[in-house]
Amino acid sequence: MSKLIINERPLLVPPTLATKIGLNEAIVLQQLHFLSTISDNEIDGHKWVYNSFDDWQRQFPFWSRPTIVRIFKRLKDADLIITGNYNKQAYDRTLWYAVNYKTLSKLSN
Repeated sequence: MSKLIINERPLLVPPTLATKIGLNEAIVLQQLHFLSTISDNEIDGHKWVYNSFDDWQRQFPFWSRPTIVRIFKRLKDADLIITGNYNKQAYDRTLWYAVNYKTLSKLSN
């Protein structure tokens, strides 16, 4: 058996979501949703996930950092994600991310 097949946690991509928002955006949004389900960071009614773009690149090693930045920008511009800064240190500019489920539900209608 090949070691390249499913010996690690897979990334899921719902085809319907990929058709509506694009493949790369669907991969990131699905991963953000999954991470938010296991997050303990609940603020203002949202479950938040925080990562630097370097941290995101470790999760998505098949994309360059500029590609990841563009994907997150497109998701934010489409209002599919919400960003915030809830860091304890003022100098820490790591963004926090939450899925905007209201906008996402409008896409499914």
